[in-house]
Amino acid sequence: MSEIPFSDGPGPSLAPRTLVGDASLGRRLAEFLRLNCKEQGLFLGAVLLVVAARLILLPGAVEMMAWSITQSLRPFVGAWALAICGYLAIRSLSSGSLSKSFEYLWAEVFTRRNAAVAIPALVAAGLLMNSFSHFKSAIPTFNPYGLDALFSDADRYLHFGTDPWRWLDAVLGYGTATVILDRIYYLWFFAVYLSMGLVMGLPDKFGIRHRFMLTYVLIWGVLGIIFATALSSVGPIFYDRAYGGPSSFTELTRNLEAVNAAWGLNTLQVRDVLWASYVNDIDTIISGISAMPSIHNAMCVLFFLAARHINRWLAAAAAVFALIIFVGSVHLGWHYAIDAYASAFGVALLWKLSGLLTGNAAARRAMAPLHVAEPVRP
Repeated sequence: MSEIPFSDGPGPSLAPRTLVGDASLGRRLAEFLRLNCKEQGLFLGAVLLVVAARLILLPGAVEMMAWSITQSLRPFVGAWALAICGYLAIRSLSSGSLSKSFEYLWAEVFTRRNAAVAIPALVAAGLLMNSFSHFKSAIPTFNPYGLDALFSDADRYLHFGTDPWRWLDAVLGYGTATVILDRIYYLWFFAVYLSMGLVMGLPDKFGIRHRFMLTYVLIWGVLGIIFATALSSVGPIFYDRAYGGPSSFTELTRNLEAVNAAWGLNTLQVRDVLWASYVNDIDTIISGISAMPSIHNAMCVLFFLAARHINRWLAAAAAVFALIIFVGSVHLGWHYAIDAYASAFGVALLWKLSGLLTGNAAARRAMAPLHVAEPVRP
């Protein structure tokens, strides 16, 4: 008996292959899919549950999906392409040869095994984000906003009787720091798409692919839809508009408007778009208001948890990014501080659950080449 490893295990051979007929490749791909179906199936099944709930619960779901799905898919396709370009650049630097890098690309990335995970994941991720936007817009339909006073009081109580944004104001003020935070805050979207492009599109060398993808969909589905609806709230930046002012956030809003008049803030442009969509009952890709729990902070926690399995410097960078997003979410008025605390706790639980569901065997298989016994042909 002899064994033929699948092409994208660690340390692939770049020599010309033998015994790679269609039947052999088909059998090996079928074996990979069989071993991989549990972990991949959990991710795809979770996405299908979100999509099915949307089709059942939200009117106009099919029509909205028809005209907007390409908008949801494009960022993931672009992220995958960018991930491949980055992979090629790193391989070129490490091997010192562009031609050798393309050989690695064909041996590790453009394989049936990798495509069997990446392509369904890409489509599923697009459907997930498309469905999330629709659900987020429908939050006040299912549960009208009404918990902001409770969250505001809890925030003040936990922070020694002072609103967290005032603590940050004492340190940062509203000026240059606000502009810097505003610019960095919206890099979060780039990180959300690029991280998924890297994880779903490249070979799983660190054994976290399925765990990351399952946690990813659970964050959007469980925290971003179920809990966001149950804990329906608008956040400090919309407080006066939703409930009337003045309030403890009136000064925060005035500070932001003063900075916006001098430098221009993305935050206030996005605020006005979201509010217009809400009051005019318009469902778009950029619509929906929700504060608790914070998906911005939740995704940053996921980045950190995943980065710990890759590189300590990457984990440190992810931790710094998470801190900046947390500070920005409060300073810019999008969230109460407790929105972030709740998100961090929720993501820690979801990450643990995803690890239990995908299992250590998935990580071990990802770290080693897949071998399928083949009979020796004379």
